[in-house]
Amino acid sequence: MVRTPRDEQRRRALDPDRIYGRGVLAEESASWGPYSLITMPEPWAAARPMLSVQPEQIVMVSTMERQAVDRLAAEFPEDLTIVGLGGGMAMDMAKYAAWAQDKEPILVPSIASVDACVTNSVAVRDGGKVRYVGFGVAKRLVIDYALVSTAPKPLNRAGIGDILSIHTGCWDWRLAAEQGEVTYDEAIADAALGWVRELEARADMVREVSDEAIRWLFEAYVGENALCLQVGHSRPEEGSEHFVAYCVEHLTGRTFVHGELVCLGVLLMSRLQGNRPEWVQALLDTTAVRYQPADLGLSRDVMEQALLRLHAYVIDEGLEYSIAHETPLDKDNVARLLHGLRLAPETHN
Repeated sequence: MVRTPRDEQRRRALDPDRIYGRGVLAEESASWGPYSLITMPEPWAAARPMLSVQPEQIVMVSTMERQAVDRLAAEFPEDLTIVGLGGGMAMDMAKYAAWAQDKEPILVPSIASVDACVTNSVAVRDGGKVRYVGFGVAKRLVIDYALVSTAPKPLNRAGIGDILSIHTGCWDWRLAAEQGEVTYDEAIADAALGWVRELEARADMVREVSDEAIRWLFEAYVGENALCLQVGHSRPEEGSEHFVAYCVEHLTGRTFVHGELVCLGVLLMSRLQGNRPEWVQALLDTTAVRYQPADLGLSRDVMEQALLRLHAYVIDEGLEYSIAHETPLDKDNVARLLHGLRLAPETHN
């Protein structure tokens, strides 16, 4: 099979083919031909009556551990179109399965909580650690407001995490440039921060999770992904706030709603950076996204451990230079970062 030229892949990754509307899933599914569907129980239950044509094969994904992903990818017949329908895990599994067959998947996000439908690499877990592999571009993105609206509002609000992360990500990018670790692109950073300014202007709309808000979130994902492709790395939107999320997941062995945990990371790291933390918290409260540790089931002991280990974690993992690489946090600094936040009760075995 001839691979799509990389420059053509890149061009389409910058501006992926996408369709929005209510009822578009029925229209689109009629044109897919025989297809394999990668999904999860909840989105499948919501989407099934919206499909004009039912899949030839249904594969439920429950993990992105590399070994399990490789086993699943081998199960897809090569003569079927690959369709991913659901949240980030379904999007990533569909991208991976299609990449393994040198195909392009059709992606149908059922929730606006993560940008996985527009990013081009696949987040797999190897020994509990996040690794990014491959490069894939969706043949088409199908965003049906009726489907996305079936998800609970708090989960869709969580989509701001991968937009608000630009606030701390760009700060870390500039810091890394000052340390000689990377080149800072002022124009790209300002364009990325423009999406954060738009988020502030649309905070009430996002809180209500209107159709307009859903569309804006996905357009913001496309925009930030295009900026990352232009600069050749993810620094415009990924920094210490994501590293906090990775560290918490590594420490607890739990999977969280990505955007909610990243929002908590943005608040904590904006406090550490001295980067308008009061503004960040006010914006989080206005959008009603869940970011408080208590809402995420995170106790003081867990949060203290995660923050005290953060410096060693980013070095051990070889993560990009950020505020987390500076002087290790001590208990006084951790207490300052957690001040005023609601924390879950301690659990004892």
